[in-house]
Amino acid sequence: MHWLWNDLWLRPGVAIFILYLFVYWAYQIFIAVRGVWNPPPLPPAKSFRRFAILIPAHNEEKVIGNLLESLMKQNYPKYYFDIYVSCDNCHDRTAEVSKSYNVNVLEKHDISHNGKTGNVQWALREIPLEKYDAIAMFDADNLADKNFLTKMNDYLESHPEALAVQGYLDTKNPDDTWISRSYALSYWYTNRFWQLARSNWGLSAALGGTGLVVTVNCLKTMGWDLKSLTEDLEFSTRIILSGSRVHWNNEAIIFDEKPLTFWASRRQRTRWMQGHYWVLMKYGPRLLLQWLKTWKIQYLDWLFYLLSAVTTVVGFAILAVRIAIGSSWNFGISIWPLWLASGLIQCAFNVIMGPSFYWGKLTLRYIPDILSYFLYGLTWPPIMFYAAFLSRNQNQWVKTDHTRNINVSDVRVKEKALNIM
Repeated sequence: MHWLWNDLWLRPGVAIFILYLFVYWAYQIFIAVRGVWNPPPLPPAKSFRRFAILIPAHNEEKVIGNLLESLMKQNYPKYYFDIYVSCDNCHDRTAEVSKSYNVNVLEKHDISHNGKTGNVQWALREIPLEKYDAIAMFDADNLADKNFLTKMNDYLESHPEALAVQGYLDTKNPDDTWISRSYALSYWYTNRFWQLARSNWGLSAALGGTGLVVTVNCLKTMGWDLKSLTEDLEFSTRIILSGSRVHWNNEAIIFDEKPLTFWASRRQRTRWMQGHYWVLMKYGPRLLLQWLKTWKIQYLDWLFYLLSAVTTVVGFAILAVRIAIGSSWNFGISIWPLWLASGLIQCAFNVIMGPSFYWGKLTLRYIPDILSYFLYGLTWPPIMFYAAFLSRNQNQWVKTDHTRNINVSDVRVKEKALNIM
């Protein structure tokens, strides 16, 4: 291993990457600081926009009823929104359950365009878009806060330039397993110190695939002809390249079901990374060119985000080599204990800061989860590395099974009880 590290042609490349890594993380920390600031409250809108709510579904009979119930209970005039469930080759009672709620059920039988991306494309052709101002999209396993549409309507009135708005992605089953808890901690942190922080800086947030609103004008202009397994990431990138940005609405809340097992999580995250690499390869050069042309930080910021998987994989590879050859810093400190300590400190920061801002008060309740969260973090680099070899395949959609039959009142009761502790 020593010959690999000491090879003269390799040293400059490693040095340049380490410099890039330092700039990358310093930049991310600088951006994250703005997450400490609360966003100003949204003024109530003076008019109502018409929403079409689209729910792409495939064999979701176990969970879709609770989502539809939460949508039917929205604090928004009923005649200003319609619900469409797009059943993609469903072989269970998804369509039957949906029809029992008197919503519009679209049944897709075309097997040539499987997966969520193809389902949404098909459904948008079936929905009379001219009747609506915006499309709200949810996954079938979600639950919507009763004020979701109201808060989105408030935001669109306050920000008429917004083409797409992402709502706050919460977790409906954070206490099921160590995996779902790790997801919840990760989302609580990124909602605040990635999404909100960028919104406060005037940069683009990221569409999260669900709990989002896209204006009909945007869809008519840009279309939904997306090719990747991560249609949310691809559409976010297209919006940024158009000169606009994805907006973040901290007050429009949805609850998403997280995987219960490591293997289900691995499949989901592998699909995410497959799409992530594909979007990087297709749009990364254009983002770099736009940044060099305009020097607008938003293009560089999004390019950094698309490069995050590559940055992580290469960084861990270099670290592994340094540990394997027993390398130490010039003053005699071995690398791996320093790396382990810094990783645990970062995890401690995440399991304290994210939940504390989430609950609105300092909480140490999740300190015992530091080690499991650290383990969850360690599983990301192998997934990112493996997914790089699958990135050309953007046609094979691996569905995450949803089973947690929870309604929105159960989530709120549990949150209230935890907040008292």
